[in-house]
Amino acid sequence: AKSDKLGDLEEFVSAPNVANIQAIGERCFDEQMYNAAKLLFTSIGNNAKLALCYVHLKMYREATDAAAKANAVSTWKEVSKACVFAEEFRLAAMCGMHIIVHPDHLEELITLYERAGQPDELIKMLEQGLGLEGAHAGVFTELGILYSKYLPEKLMEHIKIFCSRMNIPKLLRACDKARLWDEAVFLYKNDEQQDSAVKLMIEHPTAFQHDLFLDCCQKVRNTEIYYMSIGFYLEMQPMQLTRLLQVLTPNLDHSRVVHQLRKAENLPLAAPYLKSVQKENLTAVNEALNELYIEEEDYTSLRTSIDDFDNFDQLALAQKTEKHELLEFRRIAAYLYKRNTRYAQSIELSKGDKMFKDAIDTANDSKSAELVEELLRYFVDNEDKECFCATLFTCYQYVSPDVAIELAWRNNMVDFVMPYIVQYTKHLHSKIATLEERTAPKVDEEEEQVSQAAAAMMYGDGPMMLTDGMQMGVAPGMAPGMGMGAPGMGMGAPGMGGGMMPPQNMSPQMGMPPQQMGGMGMGGMGGGF
Repeated sequence: AKSDKLGDLEEFVSAPNVANIQAIGERCFDEQMYNAAKLLFTSIGNNAKLALCYVHLKMYREATDAAAKANAVSTWKEVSKACVFAEEFRLAAMCGMHIIVHPDHLEELITLYERAGQPDELIKMLEQGLGLEGAHAGVFTELGILYSKYLPEKLMEHIKIFCSRMNIPKLLRACDKARLWDEAVFLYKNDEQQDSAVKLMIEHPTAFQHDLFLDCCQKVRNTEIYYMSIGFYLEMQPMQLTRLLQVLTPNLDHSRVVHQLRKAENLPLAAPYLKSVQKENLTAVNEALNELYIEEEDYTSLRTSIDDFDNFDQLALAQKTEKHELLEFRRIAAYLYKRNTRYAQSIELSKGDKMFKDAIDTANDSKSAELVEELLRYFVDNEDKECFCATLFTCYQYVSPDVAIELAWRNNMVDFVMPYIVQYTKHLHSKIATLEERTAPKVDEEEEQVSQAAAAMMYGDGPMMLTDGMQMGVAPGMAPGMGMGAPGMGMGAPGMGGGMMPPQNMSPQMGMPPQQMGGMGMGGMGGGF
């Protein structure tokens, strides 16, 4: 080998011998006698060492073939390294296919290519390796990282196709380092890290996508993100705020949202949302909407809101609207005072606006004779006869008759008080009639029947029944002529003593008739019995 007699060396090793060819070959290799070492290793079939000999001899194809026969990762790595530096990228890729299937050696291979300044060749090799049977998550992840560094326009497509086969946290770090926010948001969403996805879009508005944001925002676990999102939309996407609030409505603290909007001075942007949640009758929401209606001078909606949702500071709203330049808002103030039993303030406000019907209705609702009288005197002082009459009609039950008649008489309004007088007279008459009916003595039916029977007995209007069927004046077994009162016999016979005569001061009409009473003396019974 040292004398460079390679022919003789080849003939020698091919003949039977007891030489330690392996040791000699390694000595030759160490002493850089690669041709001699090649012959020696070939003779004993040491393909791993043979491949290294070919590498040093710059016989890269043969080195690749020998490495394939050796099929050892370390051999592939050496051959691949040599091919890369020799820019034999096709052969290097062939070697790389056998290396990338081993996760522990993948990063070393990537570092080799990057140090050689050949990232494009590395990407090509990994793209070819995606279809290998032994392709693992590291291959897809590292290719994604390479895309983030060198071909960012291809990263999103790669993520969408192979997202499930990647190491997402590692790729996310690469995206963050490369400032690829769209891809990072996509990875967070697919990894079900919606909180991080939303935060990333808030921190980096270039990655914002309205539909994606809404989708992620509904699934976040940290409720504080809801209010961060509202603040973000107020600043960056104000026209889409209503949609965001509609999506988040079931999860929001509406009072807190109102406070946040009020602080940002953007309540009008959220008017549709406030109307949709007003059904919960929250103080903050009601007051916010009422403020908006006042600013918009929408008195109809304000009145409806007040009637349907009463959970707000009504007196504060009344004080705010009582000096409004529009009449209808001042009427609402009077209405609020009336609802809160501030009748005097309500009436004064209505009188100031000459809304006399409102004043009259308020006086009637107050059920206060004093307020009614004060209103009557106001109309009299202003010579408003029609309103004076209307007040008497509306507040009839709280008007003192003497006050009404006196005011009308002294101010020449008798004609206008007359309907009240007629009504009062009718009412008084009906009341007295009812009292008489209630206080009249009631006649018992049985007593009435007894009195009628007694009268019939005493005046002979009918037969009076006695016990055992006796008819008055006829005893059982006696002839009809033998009875009481028969002529010449018994009680009442003329000229016979013992008869009972009526007292002198008793009229014959009282008691029994004279012809019956005269013969009732005991002396008349001698001849009869």
